[in-house]
Amino acid sequence: MRNLYIGLMSGTSRDSLDGCLVSFSNGLEIKNLETIYFSKDYQSSDNQSFISEEITQKSIDLVKKLISNHSKENIIAIAFPGQTISHSDEFSLQAGSPEIIAKESGIPVYADFRNFDIAHGGKGAPLIPSFHQYLLSDNSKNKLIINIGGIANGTYLKGPEIELASDVGPGNCLMDEAMRKLGLGLFDNDGLLARSGNINDEILELFMNELENLSYPRADDISIYMNIFEKYENEILSTEPADVLCTLTELTATKIIEFLKSCNSVDELIFHGGGTENKYLMSRIKELAAIPVKSIDDVAPSKYIEAIAFAYLAFKERAILFK
Repeated sequence: MRNLYIGLMSGTSRDSLDGCLVSFSNGLEIKNLETIYFSKDYQSSDNQSFISEEITQKSIDLVKKLISNHSKENIIAIAFPGQTISHSDEFSLQAGSPEIIAKESGIPVYADFRNFDIAHGGKGAPLIPSFHQYLLSDNSKNKLIINIGGIANGTYLKGPEIELASDVGPGNCLMDEAMRKLGLGLFDNDGLLARSGNINDEILELFMNELENLSYPRADDISIYMNIFEKYENEILSTEPADVLCTLTELTATKIIEFLKSCNSVDELIFHGGGTENKYLMSRIKELAAIPVKSIDDVAPSKYIEAIAFAYLAFKERAILFK
C-alpha cells in the first residue's frame, strides 16, 4: 500500500541527521527510525558547498537505510528540510539539493519548506506547530510544547487551536559554542559541567539585555545568538568554564520560562529536542516552571519528532515538490 513518507532533519546544532519512515493513514504509525552522523568538520564549517554536498549525500545514505526492509513503491515522498544557512522573515537559505536526492533515490522530494511557508504568509519558522496540533491537541487542556534544538521554539495549544507559535530564545547553541571555544568538546554531556558551576550575574545580564526587546511571534536566525556570543567572547573566555556553562544554561531556561509566562493558563508543559538530554537544563526548567513538566516520549520518540513533523508537512503538501 502506497502510504509511507520519509522525514529527514538536521537542526541548527548540526550534530546528526535523523530520519523516519512513517504513515499517517490511520494516525501516526512509525515504521522505522534511523540516525547517521556527519563528517567531523560539518558542525563548525562555514563552507556552503561542503555543507550542501554533505547533507545531500548523507540524506541519500539515510534514505537507503530507512527503506532497506521496505518496498520503494510504497513510499510517496521524502521530506527534506535542508540545512539552514541563514533565515529572515523574507527569505530562508537552505543547503542541500532536493533534485539530486530525488534523482538518486527515485523518490519525489518535498523541500524548501521555509520559503513555502513565507510565501503563504508565515515566517518560515517554527514550522512544526501544525504537527504539534495534530499529535497533541486536547479539547480539555491547554498545552505548551517546547522544542529545544540549537534554538528553542514553542507552540501554545489553547484546547485544539494554535494560540501562539514562536522561536523563544537560545536552545543549545550558546552552550555548545562555549564548549567549542573553551576547547572542552562539542557539548556539555548531561549538563554536568554547568551543574558544577555558579551563575555569573554580570554575563547573564549582558545576554538578557541583548535579548530583551525580542517579541513573539518571531523566527530567529542563529546568527542573532552567535553575534552576541562574539560580542562578549572576551568576558566568556576569562570566566571559569563551569560558570560560563551554568550561566548560559540559565539563559536558555529563563527565556523558555518567559515564553511560558506569556501564555495564559498552561495545563501541561511538554518538551522534545536535543536539549532534553541536558539533565541540568531540564532540572532548572522544572524548578522555574511551577507546573508539571513532561517529555513527548510518551507519544513518540523525542529525538525524532522533528523528522516526523517534516514527514507530516510533506503529507500535507506544505512544501515544493521535486521529482
